Amino acid sequence: MTADASGRHLFGYRLRAEQQEIVAYRGGRLAVAAVPGSGKTLTLSLLAARLILEGHIGAQGEVLVVTVQNSAVINIAQRIRTILQSQRVPAVGYRVCTLHKLAADILRRRQDLAGVDNDLIIVDDAETGRLISRALSTWLATNRVWWESFLPDPRGRSEEAWRRETEKIGREVIKLCKHLRLTPQRARELAEASAPDDGFLHLGIDLYELYAGYLRVRGGLDFDDLIWRAIDALDGDATFLERLRADWPYILEDEAQDSSPLQERTLAALAGPRGNWVRVGDTNQSINSTFTAADPRFFRRFIHAEGVTGLTLPQTGRCGRPIMRLANDLVRWTIAQHPEIAIREMAFDGYDMVPTEAGDAQPNPADDECWIGLPLSARRDEDDEAQYLADLAGRFIVKHPDRTCAVLCPTQALGAKVVKALAAIDPAVPYDDLLRSTPRAREAAGLLAAVFEYLSKPANSSALGRLLVALLEAGLLSAADAPSEVDRAALNRAALLVRAVTCERLLFPRDGASLRDLLPAGLGATDGEIALLVGFRAMAARWVRAAALPPDQLLLTVAQDLFEDEVSLAICHTLATSLSAMAEMHPEWHTQQYYEELDAIARNRRPLGSLSLTDAGYVDQPGTVVVTTMHKAKGLEWDTVFLMSVDSLEFPDRSDGAFRDGLWFLPGRAPAVEARKRLEQIAGAEFACPPEMSPIEASRLEYIAERLRLLYVGITRARRYLMLSYSERRGKRPVEPAGMLAVLRASHELQAEEGQP
Repeated sequence: MTADASGRHLFGYRLRAEQQEIVAYRGGRLAVAAVPGSGKTLTLSLLAARLILEGHIGAQGEVLVVTVQNSAVINIAQRIRTILQSQRVPAVGYRVCTLHKLAADILRRRQDLAGVDNDLIIVDDAETGRLISRALSTWLATNRVWWESFLPDPRGRSEEAWRRETEKIGREVIKLCKHLRLTPQRARELAEASAPDDGFLHLGIDLYELYAGYLRVRGGLDFDDLIWRAIDALDGDATFLERLRADWPYILEDEAQDSSPLQERTLAALAGPRGNWVRVGDTNQSINSTFTAADPRFFRRFIHAEGVTGLTLPQTGRCGRPIMRLANDLVRWTIAQHPEIAIREMAFDGYDMVPTEAGDAQPNPADDECWIGLPLSARRDEDDEAQYLADLAGRFIVKHPDRTCAVLCPTQALGAKVVKALAAIDPAVPYDDLLRSTPRAREAAGLLAAVFEYLSKPANSSALGRLLVALLEAGLLSAADAPSEVDRAALNRAALLVRAVTCERLLFPRDGASLRDLLPAGLGATDGEIALLVGFRAMAARWVRAAALPPDQLLLTVAQDLFEDEVSLAICHTLATSLSAMAEMHPEWHTQQYYEELDAIARNRRPLGSLSLTDAGYVDQPGTVVVTTMHKAKGLEWDTVFLMSVDSLEFPDRSDGAFRDGLWFLPGRAPAVEARKRLEQIAGAEFACPPEMSPIEASRLEYIAERLRLLYVGITRARRYLMLSYSERRGKRPVEPAGMLAVLRASHELQAEEGQP
């Protein structure tokens, strides 16, 4: 290991004592509990580089690093490459990828074992949602009477809510079946044998069968299928598996708290019973288990398994000490005093965040720069609360234009209220709506949508004019007299010039006619306008010629003309992958349908696949208020954070209390939860609730535990300033402040009285 005499520096990085111990790993099974902002990415990168440089992987082997987000893949790979280059060795010997990419690579090596062919189609979450909705429509054609028997009279909005819940039943059952590796036929056999009268479960299995049929007809796989088939390949040939183990003698896993049954099975198989497997994660930040197959209990079990060495990364420079102490108090109170006894073991593991030492490369913000606001009174309702937080955030960035600021909300609907309030502030406050995607993702999708709209009707001069305006507004065309983005009259003038000539004559002039000759003399186009149109004509004509390409290739062709930065191009590749799957699943689609898909993303009507904010090009901007959900904020940080609606509905503490996802016309029922939990029981799933516990009670406890972890994540996004708020009413429902608020307030006040930072 290349280190200085003190042993605390490696490859130019100063290590904390805990990082040094992890980087010194030689082999076996290692579990690392890493608190928020503890430098786990750097630690994993240093470990991977050290294993390569010291020759532990052999001549042909690679260190395999598996993480969740594409942005983390890029970050870790760049760090490893930089370290290797600094040591003057080739940047080889490592592979960094997501689990889905790993599964795809395994399939490419042995498709015969996985039961797939060369023409497999991978569908994204948006297409999965469309297919489930289609499956439900088909199912309702023969089962509507039973389905409608659950609706009240009069129906009002209940039918729409019941359809959403029914689709949720399908999603829950489908995902669970795939993680348990159950075919529709096998799931039905289990249900008929052990739960013949469970209507919701049988409904979910019916939707699974229809959904699987739609995928099979088109040769499609969703993300869970991809991993399932990869496991089939690993199980199908011991020689193939041993070859992969030789190729990847060391496996480093990031974000292990979000492990799922399929992920556990895949990485455990690749590591083998005596393999080298390092898992890094934070069970206290597991916030996806109630709506995905992830479960922190997998990583928790690994930490305490025989033969596993457990270490921690407790030091963090992200938060000021008062904020850090508040997060620690939440964990300690939950473990020792939560009113639901079961939650004391379910929610958190009891390790503290610890401030960094003097001289650390990431010092904590100074104590006198930190402030925590824990309200004594409620706002009137959620609209009043949204306006209140928008005003506070707006005033903050006016006063501190060099700082970052975010309003984090439990739901997109609440976030939309904050966005609306920010938009109404006069004078205007800069803000970014990150509820579904990032401004950069929406900008890229918007420009591509403008191109696809025109190509869907290439003889339409108005569409061509709108395309020109979109490119000008984005600053992608330049000429001496090019209009500025604020000069609406000049933009309209440019569109007018385009509409003055038919598209065919403008883009493909005959007999060498000049552009000036084509334009009506009365318009009096300037030399700058002519130059502008010449450049635009060249691009637009090129795109028209490329319109016969498949939609994904067309999109990438356009993207190469429009974008140069890596983030925008990466976003375009994600969009192209999505369009490719759509084309395979919907061969009847034309350019118009692809335009509509891109336009929905551009208008923030749906997210860009399942990308995280960092994957979709988000970089924090000082002097701008960010609005997003607490879930999407994971992995990010801001100087100031406002947490909205910390109330008893969003953060319940009693399993017999009110829950946001309850249907008002089915009191005491939770159909999707009941179907999933019942299937877990009859299929013998790991961590299934015991027979004596009702599925709803088990689900409510899991929800309470996860919402506590979500609050912990929200608190630990703040570096210097943190404020929590709540209101008296949510819609028509009266709500109380979340139960832990009073505890946190008392603890914070006591620390202030004792003079603690």
